[in-house]
Amino acid sequence: MSLVAILWAVVAMMQLCMTSQIGMKKLNNNFLAFNHARSSLKILSFIFMGVSLYLNCLDNGVSVGIISWFFLIITSAFFLQILFFYHFKKWFFLIWIFLFLLVVYYLLTHIFNNIIV
Repeated sequence: MSLVAILWAVVAMMQLCMTSQIGMKKLNNNFLAFNHARSSLKILSFIFMGVSLYLNCLDNGVSVGIISWFFLIITSAFFLQILFFYHFKKWFFLIWIFLFLLVVYYLLTHIFNNIIV
């Protein structure tokens, strides 16, 4: 199970939580008031889920990667975003930004390590 795949899924789940009606009401993020921001975040969430699935299949193989993605990564990402939403509501947006930057950093280091080696 790939850590980067879990983090991509957590970022995607947090984005979907931010764009939901309850998330918009509880978090009060002003930039989500625009329809374009919400729709683009939803589209990016599905792209991030696809990246998560691809990275997990790359790490574990296709047959095991898909099964472990459904049963381990998606469920753990769902429960982590619920934990972040209910216990760290004040810092939810900052946690999302931090996780997104961490995932991009991991992805870039993985790409550069493959290029160098």
